[in-house]
Amino acid sequence: MNRKQRRLPDWIEDIRCAIENIKEDTKGLTKARFLDDGKSQRAVAKSISDIGEAANRVMELVPEIEQRRPDIWKHFVGAYRSRNILVHDYFLIDAEIVWNTIESYLPQLEELLDSVAKDQPPGEPL
Repeated sequence: MNRKQRRLPDWIEDIRCAIENIKEDTKGLTKARFLDDGKSQRAVAKSISDIGEAANRVMELVPEIEQRRPDIWKHFVGAYRSRNILVHDYFLIDAEIVWNTIESYLPQLEELLDSVAKDQPPGEPL
């Protein structure tokens, strides 16, 4: 398999795509319906895991983000921690926490990604 070297914009795009997948997977669902829908829970958990993995890659590629953008660094660390729980401690997954993540965390992360994109000169890391 020939895999191209992935760069920062690729990982940021992965995060954006995972957020869009979550929006699509939960479109029209109430919290109660989500809590009763194992298929949607699994789909969202996978996308949150993808966000965490991409966030970790960003932190590895551009560690200076911690100093330059502590607001987004904090979100990336949280995303990676969530990823580790979802992947390694799957038996601890609480669907209500997943729902709360969808409702409160993801819009904040998306807003931060948008602000980073607006503030960055072309070709510069976060």
